[in-house]
Amino acid sequence: MKPLALPKRSKGIVLLQSMILMIMLFLIAIASFNMGRQNTIVAGNMQHKAEVLTAANQAVEEVISATTFIDNPDAALSGNMATYDVNGDGNDDITVTLSPRPCVKKAQTIKNSELDLTNTNDLSCALGANQNLGVEGAASGNSLCANSIWEITAVAEDLATGGQVEVTTGVGVRISADNAGNTANMCP
Repeated sequence: MKPLALPKRSKGIVLLQSMILMIMLFLIAIASFNMGRQNTIVAGNMQHKAEVLTAANQAVEEVISATTFIDNPDAALSGNMATYDVNGDGNDDITVTLSPRPCVKKAQTIKNSELDLTNTNDLSCALGANQNLGVEGAASGNSLCANSIWEITAVAEDLATGGQVEVTTGVGVRISADNAGNTANMCP
């Protein structure tokens, strides 16, 4: 059997085709690596955002649970700022500030006729219901309490990335009628 003789022009074409194929495979590998890296970066950014959002919500929960913001909105958090270490390395990672300070969006005095005197919370509001006749405001029918809606805004910043999240929460609180009339606590 006689070996197949190739024309002189076709010698080296296999080498050229294999080089082109190798370059295409190399480019596909680089593109796959970059896509995987970008997906990792996106997932990391989403995790940072979730941590910042969680810190902001935690600060709002601390404010609501302490209720010191009712008497002194400027002292809702110590210095209206809280810091959180989310990765446990002993360094603060997220700073949360209350900006603007907690304020009253709406306050409405509760009428004595609207109170349920079997409820201990309502009973404490009705203690001032027995007013003397002839005293100014005695016939208003108002109790000692008011229903109020407070707005609490927390701005959290990730110190590593500089990303910020703002969380605004409304909370209904029963306050004294005197506090309801305090214009210093009203929202602008």
